Amino acid sequence: MPQKTLTVGLMADPGLPEAVARSVVSLVNRDLNQLTQADSVEWSVEVSRDTLPLTEQNEIHLLDRAPGLRDAHGWDYMVYLTDLPRSLDNNSLVCEVDVTGNATLLSLPALGAVHVKSRARRVLTELVIAMAEESPGKYTTGYPRRFSRRNWQKVQREGDEENYEIILRGAFNRPRLLAGMVRSNRPMRLLPALSSSVATAVATGGFGIFYASIWNMSDALSTPRMAAISVFVVAAFATWLIVHNGLWVSSESAGGRIRSGLDNAATVLTVGIGVASMYLVLWAILFAVTLAVVNTEYLAGDIGHPVNLLDYLDIAWLASALGMMGGAMGSNFDKESDIREATYTRREYMRRKMAEREENQD
Repeated sequence: MPQKTLTVGLMADPGLPEAVARSVVSLVNRDLNQLTQADSVEWSVEVSRDTLPLTEQNEIHLLDRAPGLRDAHGWDYMVYLTDLPRSLDNNSLVCEVDVTGNATLLSLPALGAVHVKSRARRVLTELVIAMAEESPGKYTTGYPRRFSRRNWQKVQREGDEENYEIILRGAFNRPRLLAGMVRSNRPMRLLPALSSSVATAVATGGFGIFYASIWNMSDALSTPRMAAISVFVVAAFATWLIVHNGLWVSSESAGGRIRSGLDNAATVLTVGIGVASMYLVLWAILFAVTLAVVNTEYLAGDIGHPVNLLDYLDIAWLASALGMMGGAMGSNFDKESDIREATYTRREYMRRKMAEREENQD
């Protein structure tokens, strides 16, 4: 029978961090109990949804608060999961480890966009074991740590021999961080925020379906040219949203050229995916409308040849491009704050608001 229970608290930001924490909590609990080599200790892992404030430097100071948080919850160790992207010397910062405070901060965007839950499960297990083995006078697990893997680097803090950061180095660390930032932004949240744009796009595209000129043009245009039109309207709409809503950031407000490049690239990809998704939804709606209102014999007589399903798809395709241009006008009626909140994670939204406030004060 275990003589001692060690409790681990997973404190997570609302959104993706909380979802990841709750999906892996039971697995991390099982891994810790299976991997450690002692019958006298039992591990217990809990999840708490909470948000720590950002400092004036747009940082999260967990380590100063760790002792109080652990005491308040009755935890022996704690890991704070956040969707705020972190960097150190132009490398992706995975986590900060406070050995003396038995606490660590894990930045989920550094884990990339795929297999996030499985990666988080493995990293969380290793972080807890690392803290347990490295804390002075604490429990030794007997489980080998894996932070020495090839693309991970342990960086000791200046003047501190115990606490450290773990970074990802190598050519792929920035693309992985960028993919993780886009995943954390959840581009599909942009669709509800663009409700006025979607409504205007459906109305504009639906109106175009009734014009024979759209039928003949869709029949005459080649597939590559139709694809080029689609790419153009999606890019134009995305650019309009970014410029009109002030989503582009300068290097001064972002904290450097490299960081601003990552932020802006993540914004472009997030908005681009959201707008492309809107285009596909519009295409599906207009395709259904086209099938319902355009008579097959009448269409065949107008375009001069027998029709099939592809002809209806082409009409909806071109009408969707027309609708997207109308949707760009409709975006003027969507709230700028709603679009910004839908584009960024809660943490990133707070960070950008603080940066804008500082710029306005200057």
